[in-house]
Amino acid sequence: MRKRSNETTRQWLHVAACSFALLLPFLPAPWAFALAASAFVHNILIMPRYAPRIYHESERLTEGIATYPLMVAMLILLFPDRMDYVACVWGVLAFGDGFSNMAGRRFPLAHLAWNPQKSLGGFLAFGFMATLAGGFFLWWAGPEISLFHLIMVAWFTAWFSAVFETLPLPWDDNITVTFAAALAVSLLWPLDFSLQAQTAGLNWWGIAMAINLLLAAAALSAGWVSGAGALGGLVIGTVIFVMGGMDFYLLLVLFFVAASVATRLGYHEKTSMGAAQENHGRRGAKHALANCAVPLLASLMFGLTDGADFWLAIFYCGALATALSDTISSELGQLYGRNPFMPGAFRIVPPGTPGAISIEGTLCGMAAALIFAASAFIMQTISLNSLPAVMLGAWIGFYAESHIAAYWKNQDIEVNNEWMNLLNTLLGGCMAVVIAYLTQRAILFV
Repeated sequence: MRKRSNETTRQWLHVAACSFALLLPFLPAPWAFALAASAFVHNILIMPRYAPRIYHESERLTEGIATYPLMVAMLILLFPDRMDYVACVWGVLAFGDGFSNMAGRRFPLAHLAWNPQKSLGGFLAFGFMATLAGGFFLWWAGPEISLFHLIMVAWFTAWFSAVFETLPLPWDDNITVTFAAALAVSLLWPLDFSLQAQTAGLNWWGIAMAINLLLAAAALSAGWVSGAGALGGLVIGTVIFVMGGMDFYLLLVLFFVAASVATRLGYHEKTSMGAAQENHGRRGAKHALANCAVPLLASLMFGLTDGADFWLAIFYCGALATALSDTISSELGQLYGRNPFMPGAFRIVPPGTPGAISIEGTLCGMAAALIFAASAFIMQTISLNSLPAVMLGAWIGFYAESHIAAYWKNQDIEVNNEWMNLLNTLLGGCMAVVIAYLTQRAILFV
């Protein structure tokens, strides 16, 4: 009972600390950062002396109470001129994570399919309370905006962060939730939710569908995709063609052709190793969705943009470059990789082991990311300054997938390859935006 009481007290402190976010509209960024830094010092040096029971045993500086103010300080550094973003993310972190913990222990309802250690009750509590808190702080600290726009930004940010909070990742929730919420609110705020966004006419949709019908038929006859895969590709390609534009679509075709060729290359040798793509190398609808769901979402957001097109283009390219890098590194690594190993542990494993990488495959994946980013620049989808961000984001995304897969394997968590592909494209797109943002701020600072 004492342990539960201490945990509940800890979570209420987690929520209550967010009251300081009410001061953000009235504080200059340096003062706000100084207060957050002071809170970090307080939490690691002073609070353990008068409230030791609220700390977990062997709690490190990269966990819990220590990372909370550190994340707030990081937000202030990232958005010194947008305290409404800082306040919103802080509200999502405090109310979402705090009430998720308390509700999950009190009313678990059911275990989540993708992470049995998290509960449906906690997930729902996170989304609901984070929406309320995020919306309130956007209203409190932000410029005047329509109520519908405010609700949509808060709702999407909250539930996007809720999904991240439930993922069995090897990082503290304060870090993953802050990262997810900051990315979401900064991308969503400039979007046009007025339902008056410029949309393509029916003729343009018809042209897009005709082009994709031809491509789907060619891929099906070549044995690159199954019937379901052709149908899935038809839908994804049509939407990206219309909402993202020709350059988005050509990058999608580049990914599809390169990934398909890599899958077919040395197929018999891969089959003998037991590492070949099932169904004779034909990609199905689940593969198309796993690799392209995040780019598809980016293109839909791009079609509704009102100033975020620069960041959404980077997000789209980063996600698709990650998908290509992962596919190339996996397919060619199985052929040419001499000593596959698990990242982190550096333990040699058999070819085809989930999460395993090889030096040869990794280099091929890095080269694919470079070529893809260069192609995006040539098509003028991204600027020259953004090219390294897309490339590095893809590298981090596909390496992070291997690191997370190794972590899940050690934790006896079974996740299929499609979920892993969805996760790595999301991470790659997010990291590309983060790197581009930090690079831009560094250039402006210099």
